[in-house]
Amino acid sequence: MDNQALYRKYRSVDFDHVIGQAHVTKTLVSALSSGHVSHAYLFTGPRGVGKTSVARLLARALNCTGGAEGAGKPCNNCDSCLAAINSSLDIIEIDAASNNGVDDVRELRDKVSIAPSGGGYKVYIIDEVHMLSAGAFNALLKTLEEPPAHAVFILATTESHKIPATIMSRTQSFAFKPIGETDIINHLQAIATSEQIALDDAAARLIARTARGSFRDAIGMLDQMRPVGNAAVTAEAVRNLLGFSDEGGIAAISQALVESDPRAAILAIDELVTGGAQPAQIAVQLTEQWRDVLHACLKATESVSSDTAQLAAQVTPARCAAIIDALMSVVKSPWSLMSLETAVVRLTATAETVQTQPVAQLVPAPAKTPRAAQRAVAEDPDHITATPGNIEPGRWPKVLVLLKQEHSSLCGLLQMYPTDFSADKVTVRARFNFHRDLFNRPQNRQAIETAAAKVFGRPITVMAVTDLSALPPKTGLQNASDDLTAAALEILGGEVID
Repeated sequence: MDNQALYRKYRSVDFDHVIGQAHVTKTLVSALSSGHVSHAYLFTGPRGVGKTSVARLLARALNCTGGAEGAGKPCNNCDSCLAAINSSLDIIEIDAASNNGVDDVRELRDKVSIAPSGGGYKVYIIDEVHMLSAGAFNALLKTLEEPPAHAVFILATTESHKIPATIMSRTQSFAFKPIGETDIINHLQAIATSEQIALDDAAARLIARTARGSFRDAIGMLDQMRPVGNAAVTAEAVRNLLGFSDEGGIAAISQALVESDPRAAILAIDELVTGGAQPAQIAVQLTEQWRDVLHACLKATESVSSDTAQLAAQVTPARCAAIIDALMSVVKSPWSLMSLETAVVRLTATAETVQTQPVAQLVPAPAKTPRAAQRAVAEDPDHITATPGNIEPGRWPKVLVLLKQEHSSLCGLLQMYPTDFSADKVTVRARFNFHRDLFNRPQNRQAIETAAAKVFGRPITVMAVTDLSALPPKTGLQNASDDLTAAALEILGGEVID
């Protein structure tokens, strides 16, 4: 039974087999053919695009004794090539991620003067070289500048901006590019044919797109999808393996964004999450879809699906950019579900917040207790006030306006849920327990109660409870948005411009 990973089994064995990096391989073959070999190279680029593979090919070609003169390529048959394929004493690979100290580089520096055992060069391949410490880079500098004639250094990194300029200036730098989707698809199909894997076109496209230019990731996914028996690798199987959300749910959210329907968006998200989808993955898929829509709006792509074309016909490029920007923040958030829900509610809001004047005078400093909030009101008698008694529901949007200035996300969530009012108490009916707990956090309650005290002129107690039927209808959200705009106009002045 062959347990070798596919990405190792199908690693390039010759410069001609390197895909997508012709600008690098042609230059290296030309240099090898003419004998103009540098003492140090720097390979930069994303992960999985062939940096280490090309470094090994270069090392093998330098010591090859069986190739035609001036060919500039390893023959893969001579003793030196065969030794390099297995394990050669003249090719030393160093992982800078785990050997990044000054002592590690000093040890290398002490050994570099030792002559090669068989070939003409001793080649040092230092992977992830950006992980070296500042002291290690300084220790490497002198050796890199004036190495022995038999020593060649090949440095590889995914983060070229972390390489000191003093190191870069002493190397020949080659920038590796992400592999195009077409090249990845063709390569995957060739491997699938060789391995007798039934890979359909849709699955190959999905794998290639998910790999984002990385051959290694794409081949790794195909290896993971290698079926038992004669079952075909389908796009649906790939989506299940990668934890992708149902495309119908993603389409429903996108359509809700176009139609400014927050209720439909929240319900679609809830259905996907209940089915096991991860909020961050939902955001990733939405981001990729809206990137396609943006390109379609700008006519920057030739191949457009019918769904993408339909969305592109209903939005502007600026709208696409706003959606992408909001969704990207969700991916990095530790509260991914809450961030996703808040983002779509904002994006579906039909009324935008009006241009405000400086709000430092409108928003009180955070109060530690309702008494402190009452004291803040007393110190600012010109602020909005209300008579004691039962809370007037019509004044609640003014609380949201004040809260939004410094707690925009909290305001967005509050706007989603209905509230009950009684004497000096507001009860927020949240649909989800984690939203209830979020509202009841001391710092969040404090912020809401402070804003409420400013509006109603007295301490107000705010409490959140769970109510599974709390999701308001679409018209309720629309009216809430209108009320918020009206409150902002009353407090801040100005007018709405279409």
